[in-house]
Amino acid sequence: MRWLSWSGVVRSFFVSSLSVMLGVAIGAERSRASQQQKNLQLEVFINEVPANMIGSFVLFDDNRVGATRNELEELGLRIDARRFPQDIVLLDDIPRLKYRYEERTQKIRITVDNADRVGRTFDLSGDANGRFIRAQAGWGAVLNYDLLSTTGSLRNLSPLSLSGTSLALEARAFSPYGTFEQSAIVRSAPNLPSEVIRLDTSLRYSDQERMISYRLGDVINGGLGWTRPIRVGGVQAQSNFALRPDLITMPLPVLGGTAAVPSTIDIYVNNIKTFSQDVGAGPFSVNNVPLVSGAGNAQLVIRDSSGHETRTTVPFYASPSLLAPGLMGWSIEAGLPRLSFGSTADGYVQSPVGSASLRRGIFEWLTMEGHAEGGAGIANGGIGAVFKTGTIGVAAAAMSASTGSGGSGAQTYLSYETRLLGLNITASSQRTFGTYDDLASATARLQDLSVGAPQNFYGLFNYVPSNYFNYLQLPVPGINNVAPIYFNARPPRALDRITVSAPFAFDIKSSLSTSFIHLLDASGNLSQIITGTYSRSLPHNASLYATVFQDFGTKRNTGVFVGLTMPLSDSVSASAGASSGKGGATYSAEANKPLGPQPGSYGWRVRDVEGAVRYREAAASYRSNYGTIQVGASQDRDNSRGLLELRGSIATMGGGVFLSNWIDDGFAVVKAGASGLEVMHDNRPMGVTDSRGMLLVPTLRSYQKNKITIDPANLPVDADIERTREVVAPADRAGVLVNFKVRSDTTSALVTFVRPDGNLVPAGSAGRIEGGAEFIVGYDGQDFIRDLAGSNSATIETANETCRAEFPFTPRRGEQVQISPVECR
Repeated sequence: MRWLSWSGVVRSFFVSSLSVMLGVAIGAERSRASQQQKNLQLEVFINEVPANMIGSFVLFDDNRVGATRNELEELGLRIDARRFPQDIVLLDDIPRLKYRYEERTQKIRITVDNADRVGRTFDLSGDANGRFIRAQAGWGAVLNYDLLSTTGSLRNLSPLSLSGTSLALEARAFSPYGTFEQSAIVRSAPNLPSEVIRLDTSLRYSDQERMISYRLGDVINGGLGWTRPIRVGGVQAQSNFALRPDLITMPLPVLGGTAAVPSTIDIYVNNIKTFSQDVGAGPFSVNNVPLVSGAGNAQLVIRDSSGHETRTTVPFYASPSLLAPGLMGWSIEAGLPRLSFGSTADGYVQSPVGSASLRRGIFEWLTMEGHAEGGAGIANGGIGAVFKTGTIGVAAAAMSASTGSGGSGAQTYLSYETRLLGLNITASSQRTFGTYDDLASATARLQDLSVGAPQNFYGLFNYVPSNYFNYLQLPVPGINNVAPIYFNARPPRALDRITVSAPFAFDIKSSLSTSFIHLLDASGNLSQIITGTYSRSLPHNASLYATVFQDFGTKRNTGVFVGLTMPLSDSVSASAGASSGKGGATYSAEANKPLGPQPGSYGWRVRDVEGAVRYREAAASYRSNYGTIQVGASQDRDNSRGLLELRGSIATMGGGVFLSNWIDDGFAVVKAGASGLEVMHDNRPMGVTDSRGMLLVPTLRSYQKNKITIDPANLPVDADIERTREVVAPADRAGVLVNFKVRSDTTSALVTFVRPDGNLVPAGSAGRIEGGAEFIVGYDGQDFIRDLAGSNSATIETANETCRAEFPFTPRRGEQVQISPVECR
């Protein structure tokens, strides 16, 4: 115990001594910090070049100068990251930095190595701060329709009888909480029952900030270049980069350098200028340089005021198959497989399946991939990688394996794309070994199960009709023994493809491409197809093209096609062609004027095909604000028919119902509050507002910036408008309400003020309505004053005096009220 007691004493003494030493050190530090400080605002020079900034510094008693870490970093100096932003950093404590404080001129001259400076960064992604326009969705609904009818034989004088009618419908209801979609086809024919075929039913919601889309209903599972998709009725969640058009997903090079003096930098991509910027002296970098896919060169040019240039060339190979480092794309789905989509045999197989796919950028040159799927009696998984091979190309490799009741197998996949010696080369090779299955083949074979019965429009599943599988020619025990159409649904044993294309070195107007496909399917059928295509531009914007192919496989075949296209005017073109194959030679000629996207445009087409196939047709179309109509006639040997097509949309939103052209994506309902106003979308005329002051614009792009403007020239004289331009982004396939809030201003007037001697009140005099707005008197003593009451009192201050004026006001709708003269005493 006595020894422990002395030990405690020794330990106490040691702790006390250490405390005293620390206290002395802390006290010294506090003493230095408590020195009298003088705040300075100094003009900054770095390496004898003006920084064009006034910096905030602190001068201590010992004539040492410091500044906060934040301030020094704003000047472009690299400071130890362990310091807090508001910590005072003494310039003497920064390695390799020298400075001189000039008290008389209040300047500070800093000398520092460029390695200790933080370069200025320019981001060419278009949104360097990560800001994006947030998508909007109102409450509304859209019904797209496409009605197509063909008449009976014109030769038999029965043009009014219908040989068939089909109606394609696509309906969706949207809100800020998602979009519900339903599509279907209704068709009928003489002496046959009408059919309603349901297509897709889904409820979709997208989280734009997290870039995730959720879907419930009919979906197509996600996949990779070496997997096969299937249709599933179930749920899906997946990353969706389309929600953020400002995001650049593929890795792009960073160009940088150091300017000795203030200079101008220019960036050229494949000899085309894409960026120009003035920079100060010091280091800089340019991120996300916009590139074209494939191989090329990016050139950085630094030019100072004396005209001296420094050029740096960086070769690159850009590919959208690569993801930027840290960026991840994924998809997860589960549900019941759907087969025979778009037919009366459409049905869900009652055997749940699920799949997941993942892509992640590891480095700028490497993206890893993975895929897994299971159900319907099989399990399948694989891993792959996409990587750059320097600056000449991008390669991909993957391997997957499967196991199930039918056995096990594997699949390999290799691909490479490059530009070499002026040739664009794309090649891929896929092989399967053993009994390799995926969900596409496994679910296809389940078609012969009774649980995969077809469904009608009103219910999910029905019992199988007795002749159902006979119709499909499927092998169902006890029904028939016909070879199934899905027997060979497994991936091919071998699939090799290579494509080579290049312009002619001696004729830049010509190009030649050739491709070869080697296919050995699961049944052992072999196809070996080689194709060559030649094209050349001719004078007057004409072009010539020719294609030849040869199949050396099981089914030998040869074909040739040549054609010539020539514009007859700015909007009309003509073409002629000839082809030859197993069926003989065929010759064709065609002239057409494409239908334009704007209302009021029209188009037409005439075509004649002779030889082994005989066919003639003529059609004309017109696009209005309310839809598109097309009429035509065709002749196939001795059978002639007429055609009528109506295509458009019915939409409701913002309290209105609108007839419009087919709405593929987003749209806007413009609410201007006045009729006859011209509305433009991205500077393209869209029409004029109706009697309600509204117009539907059907061509907006989801999640992208769309500029909507109105021309106020036709506004009533008493109208008041807050703005004439809006930038909006609708959510996926949804509508957005654009309200310009035009209102009739019935409380304003143009007032003319005069002095008691009859002279006008001087321009520039300041006035104020008692209890109301302030105003400035303009030329001719006039001013436009808002928010007037029935009786008004104004006080006006001129350069020499103050006067008062009183005047009544009576609104007159549709007119500009003028009150003159009003005497100011």
